Amino acid sequence: MSKMPSKLTRALHTLFLPTDYPKSVNPGYIKYQAYDSIQGLSSYLRGVVTTSAILTAAGVGNAEATATSAAVQWAMKDGCGMMGGLVFSYFTSCYFDSHVKEFRLFADIMNDIGLFLDMLSPLLIHWKYDSLAVMGVATFATLCRVMCGMAAGATKNCITQHFAKKGNMADLSAKEGTQETLVSLIGMVMGIGLAKFLQDMEENCKILRQASTLQATDSNDDQANGLFVSLNVLIYRDGAFYATWFVFLLLTIIHVWANYVGVKSLKLKTLNRARCEMALQNILVKMEIEISDDGIHTTDDSCGERHTIPPPMTACISQDDDTVDNPVTDILTPNECCESLYRSWMHLMQRDTLKLGVTISTAIGGMSMEHAQNILNLFRNEGYILTISTSRGARKPNARTSKIRMDRLQVYINVALRPRSDSDDSIENDNMIQLKSFVHAKILQRHFNNSGIGSGSGSISGNGSSRYIRMLEDGEKIRILEKSKACVDRLCSKDETLLELLKIRGWNVETLHLNYDNCEFDTVEDDEDKWRQ
Repeated sequence: MSKMPSKLTRALHTLFLPTDYPKSVNPGYIKYQAYDSIQGLSSYLRGVVTTSAILTAAGVGNAEATATSAAVQWAMKDGCGMMGGLVFSYFTSCYFDSHVKEFRLFADIMNDIGLFLDMLSPLLIHWKYDSLAVMGVATFATLCRVMCGMAAGATKNCITQHFAKKGNMADLSAKEGTQETLVSLIGMVMGIGLAKFLQDMEENCKILRQASTLQATDSNDDQANGLFVSLNVLIYRDGAFYATWFVFLLLTIIHVWANYVGVKSLKLKTLNRARCEMALQNILVKMEIEISDDGIHTTDDSCGERHTIPPPMTACISQDDDTVDNPVTDILTPNECCESLYRSWMHLMQRDTLKLGVTISTAIGGMSMEHAQNILNLFRNEGYILTISTSRGARKPNARTSKIRMDRLQVYINVALRPRSDSDDSIENDNMIQLKSFVHAKILQRHFNNSGIGSGSGSISGNGSSRYIRMLEDGEKIRILEKSKACVDRLCSKDETLLELLKIRGWNVETLHLNYDNCEFDTVEDDEDKWRQ
C-alpha cells in the first residue's frame, strides 16, 4: 500500500511535467505554468458567463430574429475581424520575436476587452441601440479575439523555446497540452456549477420579484413599509444581473493579475534592444563618460557664436583601465536584468531617435559631399555605417509675447548595414556587426540625451536669435563619431568577442532581435563610389 502514492506521483509527474524535470527546463518553469493555469481557468469560467450574452446578441430569444439573419450577422462580424487581424499581423508580426513578454500580455488584455464587449452587446439591445451599433461592438470584440490568437500563438512558441533547456520543445508542448486539458476539465466542472448558480439566482429573483410586486400591491401598511417593499422589488429584479457582472469583473481582475505576474517572472535570455542595453549598461555608461570628457562644441546657427556644453560626468576612463579591458564583469546576467513592461511598451509605441536598418542612401542623404565622403571613409572597413542627423521642430508663435516657441531639437542616430552574405558561415559575423553597431549607436544616443542636446525646447525672440536650439556642425559630428568608434573598436578587439562575453554571462546570442530584420539594402557599391568621386 505504501507504494501506491509513489506510483501515483510518478504517473502524474510523467503526465504533466517534462521528461527529466527539473533538469530539462530553465528556472521559473513551474512558477510561470502555475500562473498561466490560473489565467486559463479564469478565462474558461468567463467564457461560461459570456456565452449567454453572445447568444443573446446573435438573436437567441428574440421573436423577430431569424436563423438567416443571425447567420449573416455572425459571418459579417467574423469576416471583419479576420480582415482586421490581417492588418494587425502586417504591422506587428516583425515585433513578436523581439517583444515576447509585451505581446503575451497584450494578447490577454485583448481577450479581456473582447469578452467585456461580448457582455456589453445584450445591454445595447436592451437600451434600444440600433443593430448597426450592436454589430460594431460585436465586430470589434471578434477583432480583439483574433489579435489575441495571433499574438498568443506567436509568443507561446518563443516562451516554450525559452524553457526548453535541452532542445525538448516537443515534449514541453505536449506537457503544456496536458496541463491545459486538466485546467479545461476543472474549468468545465466549475463552469457547470457557476452556470447553475447564476441560473438558480435568476429564477429565484423572478419568484421573489413576483412575490414582492404582489406584496407591494396588497400592502396597506405605512409609507416606510412601502418604501422597503419597493427596495426589495429593485434588488430582486436586478440581483442576477449584478451577480453576473460581479463574477465577470472578479475573474477579469484575477486573469490580469495572473498574466502580469506570470509574464513578469520570465527571465528571457534572448537579446532585444531593451535587454541588450540593460545587459551592457555598465559598459555603455563608461564609454559615454569617455567620449564626454572634453565637452562637445556646438554652434548657434543664427549668430555663429561658439558654445561648449559640459560633459554629463567629470570622470574619465583611461584606455588602460582594467574595468574596460575586462568588460565581462560589467555585463549583467539575464537574472540580474529587471525589465519594465510599461517602459518597453512606451518605447515600442513612441518614435525612437535610434533608427536601425535604414538604407545607406537614406543615412547619408541630405549631407554635403565632403561630409558624406568623410563618413564613408570612416566606416570603410566596417560592416555598418552610422550617421548623425538633427531636426528642429516648426516655429510656434506665442500670442502673449514676441517670442517664438520651438519644438525640441532631435538628434537622430542612423545605422545602415552593408549587404551581407546568406551563407551559414556569416551568421556569427552578421550578429557581431549588428551588436557592434547597436552598441555604437546607444553610446551616442545616451551621450546626446545626457549632454542636453536635443533634450528640450527653446525660445526665439522676435529678431530670430536662438538661445537654446543649436545645431551640430559637420566637423563636430565627425569628431564625435571618430572618438566613439575608437571606444567601440577597443571593446571589440579583445581576445573574446562581445558576443562570446554575452554568451559566458548566460545570454542566447545565436539570434539577435534588435529589429534589423526589416532593413532594406540598396546598391551601395555604386552609391559609395559616386559619393567618393
